[in-house]
Amino acid sequence: MTESAQVQANVRVIKQWSPIWVVPIAAVLIGLWMLFSHFQQQGVMLLLVAEDAEGIVAGKTQIKNRSVDVGQVVSVELSDDLTQVLIQARMKPNMTPLLNAGSQFWVVKPQIGRGGVTGLNTLLSGVYIELQPGDAGTTELTHPLLNAPPVAPADAPGIRVKLNSADTTGLAVGDPVLYRGYEVGTVELRDFNLEQRNTQFQLYIREPYDDLVSDNVRFWLSSGVAFDLSAEGLSVDIGSATTLLTGGVSFDLMDGWPVGERAADGSEFQLFPDKQSIQEGLYSHYIEYLVFFDESVRGLKAGAPVEYRGVRVGTVATVPFFFAIDKPFEVSLQQGIPVLIRIESGRLYEKLNLKQLDIELQDAISRGLHAVLKTGSLITGALYVDLDINSSWLDDDKHQQLFAEQQQLSTSAGYPALPSARSGFSNMEQKLLMALDKINNLPVESMLAQGEQTLAATNQVMANAQQLVLSMQSLMDQPQLQQLPADIQLSLQQLRATLQGFSPDAAAYGSVSANLQALEQVLRELQPVIKTLNQQSNSLIFNASDSAEPEPRKARP
Repeated sequence: MTESAQVQANVRVIKQWSPIWVVPIAAVLIGLWMLFSHFQQQGVMLLLVAEDAEGIVAGKTQIKNRSVDVGQVVSVELSDDLTQVLIQARMKPNMTPLLNAGSQFWVVKPQIGRGGVTGLNTLLSGVYIELQPGDAGTTELTHPLLNAPPVAPADAPGIRVKLNSADTTGLAVGDPVLYRGYEVGTVELRDFNLEQRNTQFQLYIREPYDDLVSDNVRFWLSSGVAFDLSAEGLSVDIGSATTLLTGGVSFDLMDGWPVGERAADGSEFQLFPDKQSIQEGLYSHYIEYLVFFDESVRGLKAGAPVEYRGVRVGTVATVPFFFAIDKPFEVSLQQGIPVLIRIESGRLYEKLNLKQLDIELQDAISRGLHAVLKTGSLITGALYVDLDINSSWLDDDKHQQLFAEQQQLSTSAGYPALPSARSGFSNMEQKLLMALDKINNLPVESMLAQGEQTLAATNQVMANAQQLVLSMQSLMDQPQLQQLPADIQLSLQQLRATLQGFSPDAAAYGSVSANLQALEQVLRELQPVIKTLNQQSNSLIFNASDSAEPEPRKARP
């Protein structure tokens, strides 16, 4: 074939648009619009961080607010460090305002707590995540999943305060907050501070009772029933029925205190173990003294009152006090048991400073101020320290020498010394012991031996007496002795008859009377003879002459 025989094609470009392209383009546009509409209606993605995912299932577990579905869990995965659970959830459209910095999430499931049984509806439907929106203005898409539901919403009207305490036995989240026995709030949070080594609580007090919280209120634990056995006696404090079962926190103003300014939200207070300790904690200004007691301190405990003639002026701090004293046992034997006491200025006068208090106490010590242990309660045996002034012990050289040694010990320990004396009861006890010692030193054995001998002799005498009684009984049984009363009676009758013969009417009586008269006449006639014989003994032999009575001579002129 030659070149002239080849045919060259004529190429022409067709520029006309084909209507067939409308269909795919429309399909692409519809697909993009549907994709955009789908993502727009899905809402934002939410990330929840939890310790575990108990009961949460991807694609099933719902997120609810006020029992309305606002989202659904999409995935449940472990974090990169395998220590937490990451839960991703898709929120419904227009639910973004619920997600702010103050929002809270927790799992609702069946549980039994102090508030009763909750979450029973989840037994059939399964657990769900409850959303409680906050009042913050910024949107936050990452939140922690709480282990327990919050006590009150973050935007609930009222006030939230914080409490610090070193001992919080029995207080937990959900316990009531009481004002004079009426429930006005709830314990919201509980956390332990490792740096300060104390427990911190957050309390929610609802409106309108938040106006009761001022700067001067004090918070204390309400344990339901509180018993206090001290030197002042037995006191019983019974709370409400709620605190009897669960405990709680109470707050109020102390007696005589002003109301003060209204407390701000987030204010911090101290949580006291009981109401009595609040009053004790008010006296933070004091002077400490070391007292050596030369008697038993059994029954004296820390916190016991220190009184002056019935008025409390301080508190016992430590019993016994051996922290800064060398050879404590030797000190206890020679100087006494050391006890640290506090004289609190606030108990005497509110504006009394410590310098003035120290001057007055030193002056009182120089005038005989001393400490004495006394019994506060006979039931519990609790003791307290009583201060009194007695200048008589200042003249006791032995007491003064002992106090000088005690002052050296207390100065080395870093405290001033306060003299002490034995209580009256202790003196009585000491005298009783001395009396018992004297009784113990008596020759009891020899006395018992002599008593045994005396008893044996007494037994012998009793035996002889018994033998004598038997002999007399045998003598009385003899017939002659039985006849003796009749003979005696006969003799008495004869004697009576004889005496009747000498009666005034009897002849013998008249004869005897005449004889007596004759005898009297004879004696009367013998009187001159007896008189003459008295004057002149030889008148029976020689004739007696009557001589005149001698007359005294007259005195010469």
